[in-house]
Amino acid sequence: MRKFVPERVLYEEGIFEYKFGHEMFNKFKSENIPMQKIKSHHDVAFVKQAPDENFTAIKKYIVLGVRKSLKLTPNNRSADFIVPFTSSGCSAMCTYCYLVCTFFKGSYLRLFVNRDEMVQAIKKKAEKIGEEKFYEIGSNSDMVLENTLTGNLRWAIENLSLINNVRVTFATKFSMVESILDAKHRGRVQMRISVNPQEIIKRVEIGTSNLKERIGAANKMYEAGYTIGINLAPIILIDNWQKLYRELFIFLTDYLHPEMKDKLFFELIFMTYGLANEKMNAAAMPNVTNVFNRDIMRPKGRGKYCYKEEIHCHAKEYFIGLINEYFPASTISYIV
Repeated sequence: MRKFVPERVLYEEGIFEYKFGHEMFNKFKSENIPMQKIKSHHDVAFVKQAPDENFTAIKKYIVLGVRKSLKLTPNNRSADFIVPFTSSGCSAMCTYCYLVCTFFKGSYLRLFVNRDEMVQAIKKKAEKIGEEKFYEIGSNSDMVLENTLTGNLRWAIENLSLINNVRVTFATKFSMVESILDAKHRGRVQMRISVNPQEIIKRVEIGTSNLKERIGAANKMYEAGYTIGINLAPIILIDNWQKLYRELFIFLTDYLHPEMKDKLFFELIFMTYGLANEKMNAAAMPNVTNVFNRDIMRPKGRGKYCYKEEIHCHAKEYFIGLINEYFPASTISYIV
């Protein structure tokens, strides 16, 4: 797919306290991308004041900043700990994006330059625990996308895999993995490739790699020695969803690397949708497919919706059946 090139770079003054901050600033400046100084990546007044219709244009911005919080959060799903890492946000415009519920128009890609401090936080935690744990480095972003701008994924793989008792995991909707295929991962890194039926990707996950590209990337990573999982996320129950997802599983059996099929693990994550998404989509992308169905969804916290319990249970059993039918040797890490 076409490489993401930002149309504007917003930057905090604090980035110049870090060598990598200077490197990134100079990189974008040399590419003749307009640079604009801001007070804080959390408080960009002209973005907040812009009409919602400008959402897609603002998504083409990036921010260079310094991450303040480096506290690792315990997790019992994709990893043992969630790491506040080198990016937040994304250039894609998935119509269900949960980051929109938090950042609204400011859900663009933020790049944090104090990466050495993040690695030290992981090292400190690993030394304190003294046993092998998984660390999720891309919970609020897509590290494969970010890597095309910063090289941070390759850097993280090669640095974190040197730390005793650290295993690294990240999920992605993108296929640009060529630069990390020969990274020294030491067998301690896993990639979870996020998949959906191609019809959903095309209509809903706007700006991401298509299904065939994603599976091609998974196969390349497997051949390079990485552990690969399938992140079925988010599961979206649109019209004809049973047929679409069965066709997805048939596609996976046809195109996944043959040796990978007996080693797969699955993560199943059902969609959560926010009223902020509905508002932003209506203003900036009025012609996109509507994935919010009040008839089968219920409130889940303030301004968010998830599938009703009986709908969720029925669909969960359907997906367990698909996995048992097409990938009987695989495991399911969690369903949520």
